[in-house]
Amino acid sequence: MSARDGIAWLREAHELGTDYRVTFARGLEPPELLTRMGCDPTTAVPMGLVDATETYFDTGVETIRAGTSHGWAYAVETTGNRGFKKGVLDTVSAGTEAVLVYSDCNPVAYLIYARDGEVVCGFEEEAPEDRFGTDPDRLLPHMITAGLLAPDGTPVDDDTQARGCELRMAETVFGLDLPHHDVVHGPLLAAGLREGLSAPLPVDTSPPQPIPVHDTGPITPTATAIAAEPPGE
Repeated sequence: MSARDGIAWLREAHELGTDYRVTFARGLEPPELLTRMGCDPTTAVPMGLVDATETYFDTGVETIRAGTSHGWAYAVETTGNRGFKKGVLDTVSAGTEAVLVYSDCNPVAYLIYARDGEVVCGFEEEAPEDRFGTDPDRLLPHMITAGLLAPDGTPVDDDTQARGCELRMAETVFGLDLPHHDVVHGPLLAAGLREGLSAPLPVDTSPPQPIPVHDTGPITPTATAIAAEPPGE
């Protein structure tokens, strides 16, 4: 089996801009993950990082790239946050497990774990005490071990020490891996979102910039309420 790159490198992945958005699904193949993310499988072609970004600014269609590593399929977004949309992770995790790692340019970082069509638990890196999902404490022991929380489950005194810990925790707990060379330099299977699912183009598209999180409607501070809502409402 090939060596692992892990996913902690995302924290310093300057090639991806100022943020990262990656959705993992255990046991799926890239075409299935792209379909569950809302992509049109008939548009799937191998595509590199730069081409995927330029496609969005040329056509307005968000393109998601996908691959596999160590038993997990992964979907990398460079111009949107489809995996963060309400209900998407539920769909991705149907019959399996899914993990979303997300950071925007604010910066705000989330880790969300879903299983069998439900968000089990999730948290924002700078407020790990405010967890949400059907079982919000599922990852609590691992969060303490990783340094996201103090041994008694309360916030750590210096939250700067916890930055990036959620990525290292996900590596350990779920065995997630993201091959650096494949994601940054190599082509991956890529497909555009179905019509009507792409976020609007920003007003100024020259030069291309990462889309601000408020333009694409991520989970808000009311994430607890959102996660608790039945699918489809």
